[in-house]
Amino acid sequence: ETRGAARLINRWDPDLFIDMHTTNGSYHGYQLTYAPGLNPNGSAANTYVRDEFLPTVRRRVHDRYGQEMFWYGNFRNQNPDSLDQGWFTYDPRPRFGTNWFGMRGRMAILSEGYSNAPFDVRVSASYNFVREIIGLAAEVRERILAIRGQTDSARPQFVAVRSQRAPPVTMDVIAEITEPADDGAGPFARRKRTGQYRTIAMPVYYRFDPARVEAIPAGYLLPPGLRHIAELLGRHGIRVQRMDEPWSGPVEAFTIDSLEAAGRSFQGHRTVSVAGRWRDHDGAATQGWFYVDTDQRLGLLAAYVLEPLSADGVVTWNLLDRDLRRGRDYPIVRVPQPIRIAMSMLEITE
Repeated sequence: ETRGAARLINRWDPDLFIDMHTTNGSYHGYQLTYAPGLNPNGSAANTYVRDEFLPTVRRRVHDRYGQEMFWYGNFRNQNPDSLDQGWFTYDPRPRFGTNWFGMRGRMAILSEGYSNAPFDVRVSASYNFVREIIGLAAEVRERILAIRGQTDSARPQFVAVRSQRAPPVTMDVIAEITEPADDGAGPFARRKRTGQYRTIAMPVYYRFDPARVEAIPAGYLLPPGLRHIAELLGRHGIRVQRMDEPWSGPVEAFTIDSLEAAGRSFQGHRTVSVAGRWRDHDGAATQGWFYVDTDQRLGLLAAYVLEPLSADGVVTWNLLDRDLRRGRDYPIVRVPQPIRIAMSMLEITE
């Protein structure tokens, strides 16, 4: 299903992506909450959505339909005495569709209808939200096309492989006052609603900053045994080439000092993280190796997927478990200068 969606997006390359859901969690006074792409590897498109486009849509929905909307998130604690501790958005990793689409340099919007609102209200809010998004997109289409051109030509020098919460911004947030219901445990246990709402000024954590940054090389080299990684990149829409002749030259190799698997399974995976260091040395590749040139529109995404320290790359998802050993080199190497030899485009087997 996901591969099918990715094929559609790669072939169509839409300017705007809306990922629509319904959420529960905290008790608040909004009929719908929303978010842009949250990964700090942003683009002009993502900045525009966050700073201009979504605030305009929110104002129009309020003025035209009287419905309250806000950045997606949850309170730290639903206890009425703790509500002012803050409002927190969700995960910035690109395993979530909106974050992935935002990293591709296009406009991404998450829509979360409020499950505690009556069904007809949820339908109405979602409809009005999408209607105003499409209407505004039509009005500013020339701006969107200009931003598209800007993101297409951008070639970032660095990739943020780890993220951290950015400093909060104090905003007014509408909270519903609730009482304990003795149903479940933890911060999102079901509670008794009172129908009483209070607007509270509190820190709102709705953005992320880089926590670790790596320089993006000219390219990456993958040995023939990693064809499954090369095809994964191709399914993302990243251009991958197969080398038709041998090559040698300077590369950077990553030596693994430690690796750790998560203690608990997540969606059938024991996710992995590594630590280590890069070093320069002379490299060689024979015919059949794969080359990923980062001088392409999705070069940033390619770097994020391939970097060993990435929070959500091929290491994380167990795609290289057979090749990872402490004291050994990571099987994918960086190339500091573009490779200019005969190559052919990778053909992906579906």
